[in-house]
Amino acid sequence: MMSLIRRLTSSESMQAVGFDAGWDPDASGNDNFAPLPNLIRAHRDELRQASTGSLDHMVIDVIGSLFDQILSDPKVPPQMARQIARLQLPVLRAALGDPSFFSSRRHPVRRFVNRIASLGAGFDDFSDDGAQRFLAKVRELVQEVVEGDFDQLETYENKLAQLEAFVAEQASREMQAEGDAGQLLAQKEDELRLRHLYAQQLQGDLKDLTAPDFLRDFISQVWSQVLLQAADKHGGNSTKVRELRTAGRELFMSVQPKTSPAQRKAFLAALPKLMQELNEGMSLIHWPETSRRQFFGQLLPAHADALKAQPLRPLDFNMMAKRIDTVLERELPSKASLPAATLPVLDDEIIIPRFSAEEAARVGLLDEKTFDWDGKVDIDLGSEPPISDEDTRVAGMPTPTEPAEPTSGKSLVDHVQVGYSYQMHVDDGWQKVRLAHVSAGRAFFVFTRGTRHQRTISLTHRMMVRLCETSRLRTLENAYLLERATARARRQLSSLGASAPH
Repeated sequence: MMSLIRRLTSSESMQAVGFDAGWDPDASGNDNFAPLPNLIRAHRDELRQASTGSLDHMVIDVIGSLFDQILSDPKVPPQMARQIARLQLPVLRAALGDPSFFSSRRHPVRRFVNRIASLGAGFDDFSDDGAQRFLAKVRELVQEVVEGDFDQLETYENKLAQLEAFVAEQASREMQAEGDAGQLLAQKEDELRLRHLYAQQLQGDLKDLTAPDFLRDFISQVWSQVLLQAADKHGGNSTKVRELRTAGRELFMSVQPKTSPAQRKAFLAALPKLMQELNEGMSLIHWPETSRRQFFGQLLPAHADALKAQPLRPLDFNMMAKRIDTVLERELPSKASLPAATLPVLDDEIIIPRFSAEEAARVGLLDEKTFDWDGKVDIDLGSEPPISDEDTRVAGMPTPTEPAEPTSGKSLVDHVQVGYSYQMHVDDGWQKVRLAHVSAGRAFFVFTRGTRHQRTISLTHRMMVRLCETSRLRTLENAYLLERATARARRQLSSLGASAPH
């Protein structure tokens, strides 16, 4: 069987049917591609004779049916279909030799074919330099598969890794050509990670100190931002940072019981200044007005309770003040202290990055305030219904064990891939966009829209989640190529069975 497949996959055989690696049908600008032959159908009898039993015969027929659908799939550009067509017999060899080809959606051969198709669908114009470079890379990788050990899974894993690396490098070059958006977003992501790291440190330091929960949360999650922002603006050892550290200490001690009537009187006299300093700090990080009102609505009753509480011993009060001083005087974390890890999902108020109007315009940042989140999203008349697990089951073949990747909904956020195209509901309509960049910690996502005159659209992680969970962002494809082909083949067989005479 392998020698027959080798012979049918040879360059001479491929050239005879018109899609060898060197033939470029659109070099003259002619887009009238000839129909691609189904080699498995054409050599079905030879393949069945060389096989070992009825199961192999079934696999040959199933893969032949799949390529009927693959080679006519309207979402696969002809240039990509021609390269995938050259993989017909290697794919057949994989399916014959490894039953997990049908049961595992993560099978390297399936992923390689699906990835070529999905990435190719992202290009609208194959005369574009980027599309031409991508096509050349795919042609090179396919040729290496055809001429190499295509009966070994490692071959496909290697080619898939090369394709991923090429796409990442190409996307990086495109981002650099668009300006410094990637660099700016990386800087903003570092700021988010610093805020989270410092918040975690303060949370751990404060957990054993007696104070209301809301106050410990405010100092660790909000006042930490104030200190970092002031250090970035004025320097870590500046007078301003020292004043804000002191204000944090005074805030913490303000809810502690007082030691004497004289201390109560001194506290009340100093309270207006403390409130002023707190408001100035909140303004420094543009903390929302609603959040301020909620915080002060909890702080004032806590002050009243502290004034009415049984007096503390001066020693206990002073020891508490010393401990909070130690916590707030600790050296602020720097970018050098950031661990090499992805950005965790944080509280909404922490994960919103700060952009000036100029910075937001530079990266094309979508503002969630401009969206009518309660409004209905227009139906995309060109969309196809989702494909279920049942649609991709092949009678007599192993059932897929992993769930299909999501095409919409909140979980899509964790499955988007650079180079893939998506449908985004923006500017009051559906637009085709291509994912060009995901920041290292997945805090930011950058899409491009258009070909000749590209527009950059950047999203925060929070904005990305909101678009997905409100069905304003979904995949361009309703399933990967092989899943679509399986579903159509099943429908075709079902239709033929229903129309057959009884």
